[in-house]
Amino acid sequence: MSFKNQSGIWTTGVCITLLLIVPMRGVSAASVCDTESGRANRLCQNYCETLDCDWDPFASEKKCNAVKSKFTKLTGRSELPCEQESLGCVVGDSGNAPPAPFDVGDGNDYGARRLELTVPEQCFCDGEDCDPCPVVVGYHGFGQTGTGRNSWKSRLEPKGAAVGFISLYPTGDFTITNYKFSPDENWAVPSCQNPVDGCLMVDGIPCDWCGSNTEDEEISTQREIDFTRAIVKWTMDNHCVDPGQIFGTGYSNGGLWSHTLARHPETSGLFKALVPMDGVDQAGVNDHLRWILPPQEGRAPSILHVNEIFDRFEPYDGRPYTDIQHAFGGGWNPVWIYPPVLQIFAEYADKNTAYAACGFGPDDVGDRFGVLDVGGIVPEGYTKLDGPGSLEGEGQQEFHCFTKNAPGESCENLAICLWDGGGKGDDRPDSHTRAGKDWSGGTDPGTGGIEPMDIMWRFMQRSVGVPY
Repeated sequence: MSFKNQSGIWTTGVCITLLLIVPMRGVSAASVCDTESGRANRLCQNYCETLDCDWDPFASEKKCNAVKSKFTKLTGRSELPCEQESLGCVVGDSGNAPPAPFDVGDGNDYGARRLELTVPEQCFCDGEDCDPCPVVVGYHGFGQTGTGRNSWKSRLEPKGAAVGFISLYPTGDFTITNYKFSPDENWAVPSCQNPVDGCLMVDGIPCDWCGSNTEDEEISTQREIDFTRAIVKWTMDNHCVDPGQIFGTGYSNGGLWSHTLARHPETSGLFKALVPMDGVDQAGVNDHLRWILPPQEGRAPSILHVNEIFDRFEPYDGRPYTDIQHAFGGGWNPVWIYPPVLQIFAEYADKNTAYAACGFGPDDVGDRFGVLDVGGIVPEGYTKLDGPGSLEGEGQQEFHCFTKNAPGESCENLAICLWDGGGKGDDRPDSHTRAGKDWSGGTDPGTGGIEPMDIMWRFMQRSVGVPY
């Protein structure tokens, strides 16, 4: 393997030790190409192992296509073995826990970052007659851990057991930032560095919200990209994974990171769908879309952004705290450092043909006080994602999901889901933390048809062609 080197605020809970109930196996030199012989085996090894064409969106398209063309001409088959299953499907579940801290010899020092995961029974593999399983990666909020209290494990693990996916719970590095609650675990998302562009100052130093304040931001972010690629590859090598069903979600700081993964050239083609939750891209007061570059053409995951409608820390409509009369918040968000989510979608629809069926434009902003509310009525110009069934689930009363179609088109790969977790008119308490508990925390497995994990999983499956 080779790699190219580049806020929720809950109390961190006790880390839960992962138990993989799989047999121990020795190190194996097996390969997904073992079913091939002669030149076909060599072409397969080149495509699947050397170039990583089956999963790596940063692999050379020209080289991969050339190898695939030769394989097809030689064998008459249009797909190589690794395009249908991962190495773990051949060697079986290794029984190995991920290295902690995470180190796979790819040239990166990932610091305190670690990976924990759950492999449900239906995804166990002995190397024979194995069914490749999807993977869902859950990125925690600032100051959380992958499996701590009120993190993704409590929701993804039971949902994965119910429907059959492998759930990953990585923990970010423990770094010193200029963020109010630093140092703590976080994901190094890009942030505005210019104080005249709306960035807060700490002791005269422009803020670096979530990366190390002693390291260039580009280096910090690239290391996170490499870490995501590395944990996916480790999982594919040690468990039976469907490379066409890699999904991700994240809360707060993890939601910001999910948006970054959606458009970074080394990850936008890796994930089929991403569900950022109450984590909106950062920007500046003078340049609201400073970091909002669309995913690369041809590498565009489906994106469902979910947000508690009255979350004032990361508002879906881009408003700061101070525009609310008598709002508390002080120095939290005194300037507009988040663009409206629908404006992010408008940029994507305008710049990437993969989202051409979506009709979001410059007038789509949203308004938590009424224009795009959660009253259950579809606002004029917007459409529910019903399909043959319903994204929200039959009888849904709390969560309301919308998209916007271009004229004569049907948009299914950009959508927003809103809800109000408080009482009527109650937007004063800590709605950001409340949102995290509503969606990713708690103990509800989300298998009742209308729960957050039901909505998330239906959207992810729709991205690979499964109807609602």
